[in-house]
Amino acid sequence: MTWGQRAIWEVIRWLPPDDDSLNQVGWAPVGSATVAQVCDVVRLLVERHESLRTTYAEHGGGLVQHVAASGEIEFLLRELEPGDLAEAVAPLGERIRSGAFDNATGLPVRAAVGLRAGVPAAVVIAASHLAVDGWSFQIVMDELRAALAAGPGGATSLRERSRQPVDRAEFEVSEAGARREKRTLEYWARQAATVPASMLATTSTPQQSDRDWARIDSPALALAAHALAGRSSCNTATALLASTALLLVSYLGEPEAALRVIVSTRFKPEDEELVGAFNQNAIVRLQPADESTEQFLARAARTTLNAYRHSEACPVKMEEQLEEIARRRGIDPGGYCFFNDIRFSAEERNAPPPVIDASKLPAQLEEALARTRLTLPDSEGQQSGAKFFLFLDGLRESCALTLCTDPRFLPASAGDFLQGLEHLMVRAAQRPGTPVGELVDRFRRHPQGNHHA
Repeated sequence: MTWGQRAIWEVIRWLPPDDDSLNQVGWAPVGSATVAQVCDVVRLLVERHESLRTTYAEHGGGLVQHVAASGEIEFLLRELEPGDLAEAVAPLGERIRSGAFDNATGLPVRAAVGLRAGVPAAVVIAASHLAVDGWSFQIVMDELRAALAAGPGGATSLRERSRQPVDRAEFEVSEAGARREKRTLEYWARQAATVPASMLATTSTPQQSDRDWARIDSPALALAAHALAGRSSCNTATALLASTALLLVSYLGEPEAALRVIVSTRFKPEDEELVGAFNQNAIVRLQPADESTEQFLARAARTTLNAYRHSEACPVKMEEQLEEIARRRGIDPGGYCFFNDIRFSAEERNAPPPVIDASKLPAQLEEALARTRLTLPDSEGQQSGAKFFLFLDGLRESCALTLCTDPRFLPASAGDFLQGLEHLMVRAAQRPGTPVGELVDRFRRHPQGNHHA
């Protein structure tokens, strides 16, 4: 198995056997295609991408993947309710998404066709996370839409097939792959040896059922992120990541914060379109200094890029090394802070940044704050080894963040932290050149509530 496959295998093995929270689902309008033509397009994609016809099992003390040379996919056909197509398709998508995949014997893909008056209106695909990560699932869905839009013979409109997981596996066991892995493991060892203990230590009773969840949908946070990114020559995700680190430093009273970032390690052209589980972790350490917020964010961008360069290695080796170093330091390891940017749609990736008028920005931010929506979802989702897990779900006109925390880790609820992050970034965006020390001190004095800019 490749490093990326092994990483998600370890997560799935940790989850309950019937857990389906990592299954992915998407849909596409059919246009004028018949049921047979829709089936042909899906068959084409499964033939084109070996990960969509691969099973995984433990065998002889190791992990083995088997790529099927032939097989069958059953299509669920269901009549859709009238009205908006996206709303009508949602229950069908949930039906085929639900239920754990049999990774040892069954294909990691399911399909359904939604009908209206017996005519295909939409096709729905669900896939196991062992077959695809978020980025490569969008590759599959983009190809599905392109082939359907092209009509009969649409396969010829697709790009040349990318390399397959087996090709990546060959690289990882080569001399070049071994050098890359060694560089990564050495980098992680240096970080683990000196990072604050709070960034590595598990909590005293880390039951996943006790996790605190919150979600924020904030136009003000989106506007602040775009403004700060523009002034700092970094991207919006980095602005959010670095601001999260600042708030953690403030709340915890630490000199720095270390966040594990989920990285789609598609650094080489030959891997850019690879369909398969490819994500790995980078460790990003950020320390406030005597500098402005913009200088801190620019430095954070350089630090993050360097961390990405050191993210490719066998995840089992990486975790074993991390635990060994932590225990040598007298730390009981197992609790980490994660940041995961899960925006994968082409619409999200290619959206142009808003035009910001600096003279109007303070008033616009104040007005936008009134439109913030904070919810407290009743989630049973679980994150292996995480005591802080922040998901970036969307960032266009509004910023959508979902946070899961261990209450024993933070002196504030997940909801308070998200509101604190919003107001920290709004304050920094309203006042160009704000010293980061001022932000840290402000939120250290008020770790709960009273975040108004």
